[in-house]
Amino acid sequence: MNYHAYGLHIASDIPLPLPPGGGVPTLVLRRGEDREVPHERPQGERLAEVSRPDRTIFYTLARGPRTILRYPGLCDFEGDPKLEHVTVHLHPGADEGLLPVLISGAVLAVHLMLHHALVLHASAVDIGGSAVAFVGSSGMGKSTLAAALCGLGCSLVSDDLLRVDGGMVHPGATENRLRENARELASGDTYETADGRLALRPTALVDAPLPLAACVVPRPSRDVTEVALRRLGTAEALLRLSRYPRVLGWSDAASMATTFQGLGDLVERVPVFEAAIPWGPPFADGVLADLLAALQPLDQSA
Repeated sequence: MNYHAYGLHIASDIPLPLPPGGGVPTLVLRRGEDREVPHERPQGERLAEVSRPDRTIFYTLARGPRTILRYPGLCDFEGDPKLEHVTVHLHPGADEGLLPVLISGAVLAVHLMLHHALVLHASAVDIGGSAVAFVGSSGMGKSTLAAALCGLGCSLVSDDLLRVDGGMVHPGATENRLRENARELASGDTYETADGRLALRPTALVDAPLPLAACVVPRPSRDVTEVALRRLGTAEALLRLSRYPRVLGWSDAASMATTFQGLGDLVERVPVFEAAIPWGPPFADGVLADLLAALQPLDQSA
């Protein structure tokens, strides 16, 4: 199966929630044999790692003779130094339904970062021919707000991962991955993912790069009753965007420097807002319409 997402031509024998495509693959993924995936770190220079509260490893990324992204007890993604040709090894008895979730999220983000691309932890929609990106950490409402605006007629650019190239963003994921409390937004084609999220495929998808009109950091609050946007100065915008890496625990100095420079260029070029939003879902009547109305003129704010 062939896909075109995030500016990449992808060939994968594992089905992925990405736009179909062709062209010469720049990333190849294939399913290898199942094998034990140990809890030890792979050999090589550690590039990223996140541990659980009990100090066991959730995932770890190392670059040596081979680059390996390891989820102990679940799977290894093993490939060449920049993960351009990747073999996937599932731990015996592990849930293979998690593979599309990990590939379309963490693996693609790691691949892009190893190639020094600028990636945001963001979901984005098309508003009037330009993209507006909701940026933030998990649980801040990025996917929820993108799905809600798709329900009002916007097209989805990408969910949870956004590649920025100059002032343009590339189409990516074709689904919003929602938490259980956002189920009421799921009026379209849906299914439950292996990690317990609700995947919602919106009616309309963007099929070409778009100019990025604005980045919006959501601040859902039970203490506000109306939508309010505040534009951040460049220094505060850079600080805020730096707080929300797509790959937690990243420690590769070269790509971190490239990312920081890319974010610095981004905040000089694209306005960044904090949006106070009344708590939801369920959203009070008029909140989503007010949010859309506030976002529509942002492409003239820069």
